[in-house]
Amino acid sequence: MNDSKAGHIALVCIVCLLLDQGSKWWASDNLVAWQMTSYLGDMVRIGYTENLGVFLSVGAGLSPEQRMVLFIGVVGLFLLALLSYMVKSRDLSKLQLTSLSLIFAGGIGNLLDRIFNHGAVIDFINLGIGSIRTGIFNIADVVILIGAMMIILCTPFQSAQLK
Repeated sequence: MNDSKAGHIALVCIVCLLLDQGSKWWASDNLVAWQMTSYLGDMVRIGYTENLGVFLSVGAGLSPEQRMVLFIGVVGLFLLALLSYMVKSRDLSKLQLTSLSLIFAGGIGNLLDRIFNHGAVIDFINLGIGSIRTGIFNIADVVILIGAMMIILCTPFQSAQLK
């Protein structure tokens, strides 16, 4: 791994983690728990919640031990594997490296929540129009989504040729 690649990964992670953890700190100190406040004609709702599951609270009903194994252990191993891939891979473009770094940084942000917040992730943003709404999410979730969209859009699709 060259210093440029390590610096790039580190820069993306530091910026994302500062935004994510800073916004979660702000949310936990300034928002009323479990109460949403509407802005911009109810298109944006902000309110402090804790999610014991993953996307849309999937897995929240698992036992604390099962959640720890899945959401800390398995996710932690995935993130280590992703970091290893980014460090060792020689054929990633700068855009692909940035995409994967965003996914990694968002994953680390939510993993830190789970480790230091009794297995829960702090969420506080909800978007929508009328009854069509997103789930409640955080900056780490946005970073992961942006990284995933970038990797899909910047990786050339190579179809298998039939012989």
